[in-house]
Amino acid sequence: MNKRTRIVSWSLSAIVLIWIIEFYFASLFAYWRVLPSVLFAWPIIIFNIYCALKIPVDKSKFYRWLSLTTPILLAVILIIPTIQVLLAKEEKVMTTSSPDASYTVDIYEKSNPKVLVAERKGPLWFKQHLYVERNFDHVTVEWVTSHQLQINQHIIDLRKAGHIQ
Repeated sequence: MNKRTRIVSWSLSAIVLIWIIEFYFASLFAYWRVLPSVLFAWPIIIFNIYCALKIPVDKSKFYRWLSLTTPILLAVILIIPTIQVLLAKEEKVMTTSSPDASYTVDIYEKSNPKVLVAERKGPLWFKQHLYVERNFDHVTVEWVTSHQLQINQHIIDLRKAGHIQ
């Protein structure tokens, strides 16, 4: 039971760490966000702390301390994305489709802080942030080709999901 509980605790910690990393880096580098919202990570963290508390104290004090400290630190780190998800308000500005209707891009205005976000939705909860602009005053959207979108003078290639200019 002791070894199995440690393995479960460490596995859950690794899952939550990957969840947090994916939350930040998928948005920064315009990758597909494949994991659901970070709000679903909280039951895993709570179960992780429960598993760490079940490790016996008498034989493995160090493993219990490490197995308990890790999910608590991850919970503290998880507070920031949770606040971002709960407090951010988004208002859909427009939805645009490519001329050949192969791509659909939703453009949102998000608050806290005020940003313009263009994202492409995938199956289930998957989504990809294509463009983020802070401190904008207007939105101009125009399709250059069937796979290139121009938003406020920035051209985005949807096949590569990166900026050309």
